[in-house]
Amino acid sequence: MNWLNIGLFFSIIYILYSIQQIKITLKSKGYDVDLLSGPMEDYRRFKRLIQSEPDKRLKIKYQNLLNGLHLALVGLVVIVAFLVSGK
Repeated sequence: MNWLNIGLFFSIIYILYSIQQIKITLKSKGYDVDLLSGPMEDYRRFKRLIQSEPDKRLKIKYQNLLNGLHLALVGLVVIVAFLVSGK
């Protein structure tokens, strides 16, 4: 197992963790959340939740979670591109 495979593995794990945390947050705020479906709708709800959150501390926490998800997705695309190109 090389470094790209390890990076791919951890990117996928972090993406799944982020999606889980988004779903947990939405559920705790009273939204109807299904475990295995609707990740894009949950993403949109979470972005709206961030915009409407009055507590600055929670807003920063939620935004950091979203930024981590974005970074992991970009990392996943880059690593897959490297693996496909054969470098």
